[in-house]
Amino acid sequence: MKLLPVVVFAVLVTTSCKKATTNTANANASQHNQDVQNTKSESDNSNTDINTAVTGTSGFGKNSANEAISICGASIDSSHISASPPYLVINYDGSTPCNSRIRSGQVKVALVAGTHWTDVNAQLLITYTNYKVTFVNLGNAYITFNGTKLLTDVNGIGLGFFLGTPASIRERTYGMTVTFENGTTSSWNDARLSSWTYSGGALSATVNGDTTIAGQTVDSWGQTRYGTNFTTVMNSPWQSNSACGWWAPTSGQYTSTTDNFSITATLGLNASVGVVSSGCASNFKLAWSVVSPSSSGSVLLSYY
Repeated sequence: MKLLPVVVFAVLVTTSCKKATTNTANANASQHNQDVQNTKSESDNSNTDINTAVTGTSGFGKNSANEAISICGASIDSSHISASPPYLVINYDGSTPCNSRIRSGQVKVALVAGTHWTDVNAQLLITYTNYKVTFVNLGNAYITFNGTKLLTDVNGIGLGFFLGTPASIRERTYGMTVTFENGTTSSWNDARLSSWTYSGGALSATVNGDTTIAGQTVDSWGQTRYGTNFTTVMNSPWQSNSACGWWAPTSGQYTSTTDNFSITATLGLNASVGVVSSGCASNFKLAWSVVSPSSSGSVLLSYY
């Protein structure tokens, strides 16, 4: 079954708020918030390509011949599907614009547990080699990934999804090296669980941190581009749906704290900063607090 996994991962592509910049916020805090969003969204976008590749390639539990696979700016080397474990490589051309992004490098995808990617607890080991994403609309700023992550199909994605059974994907990343456009390099980790339900023709998503540190639900942690430590906590899960648009979450809040400042994004607000209890939201609030020199502030930003 090919369509469902593609639909599920497509949700991930668009579950990042509109990138926020403000001249009133502390510059380092604003940049870190941008880095958090870029790193998460590009990991999610990569997941979409990965799922497209494996669901259309034999050797990952697909019995028929390979299907025509289209990934923007990329080609797929499937010559190792008979290896143990089977794997393929996605090669990016470094020149094709894809939604104002240009990608280069390669991503190796190996099925390390399970016979089919849609099996319960099937696992994909992802290896990034100089996977660079350039943001054309951000003055050609970029991030480059080198390292590995593991994706687990928690409960198997099958026909039961359309009958109300949730579909969940667990992501684990440890020690991913991230290089930024100014040449600085940092180490990033994440523990994330994304779940989807289908009801009445609509798809709903809940994204949460998937590990606990000091009693808090943590989504990601590591080092900033400034060489300081950071931890991103999910104060409440990100929730969004296809009716309102994945880019407009209806609720959720995360806080990313570094050695000298913190950023909190509160999702699911209306134009008067009120919490939306039903229907769709249009805004989110970004708040910051700096330790030294002491300062703080907030701004209301639109999803659109």
